[in-house]
Amino acid sequence: MPQVSVIIPLMRPHRIAPVVASIQESTEDYEIIVVATGECADAARDLPVILLEDDGGTWPVRINRGYLATTAPSFVTGADDLDFRPGWFEAVQQTMSTLPDGGGVIALNDLYNSNGVHFVIQREYIESFGGYKDAPGIVVFPGFKHQYSDDAIRLTAQNRGRFAYCNEAIVEHLHPGAGKSEMDATYALGESTGAYDQIVFRDNSELWV
Repeated sequence: MPQVSVIIPLMRPHRIAPVVASIQESTEDYEIIVVATGECADAARDLPVILLEDDGGTWPVRINRGYLATTAPSFVTGADDLDFRPGWFEAVQQTMSTLPDGGGVIALNDLYNSNGVHFVIQREYIESFGGYKDAPGIVVFPGFKHQYSDDAIRLTAQNRGRFAYCNEAIVEHLHPGAGKSEMDATYALGESTGAYDQIVFRDNSELWV
């Protein structure tokens, strides 16, 4: 059994080979689960990944679907614009061991957002509690289109006393906001959901406990 499952909702076909290579070079005992459609699925087909083909979907929906295919005791809420650095998972394991009952949610240091937007989450935490209130077995509230989904995961885990940020677990986020990639249609679509997702986050605040 792998020690960590990395879930990647794939939106840019040219990004999958580099992110897979970075996981291979930095990580031992892992599995990579790619959720994709069309040309993105074609780009991943010959790589050492578990490919889940779909008809498209939001990041939350795809993370939830990818989670159901994981087999490891912990998993990453990933993306196709990440660069995994050596030692990241070892650092996560050390930090995870400091949380009550052996774990919960660990925010990765993406060298961009100091709050952490990508996480390593313990399977037992999701199976027992879920990523939000009364949602065992579900990672992300599916009502979000994209933004604020990470805030909901983080706030819920914080309120449960099951959250930590791991500065040593470096998984670089190659985001245009950090000047590390060009703005494209996928980023623009994500940015466009901000107002909608803010309302979803506000109107469902009773779930982030």
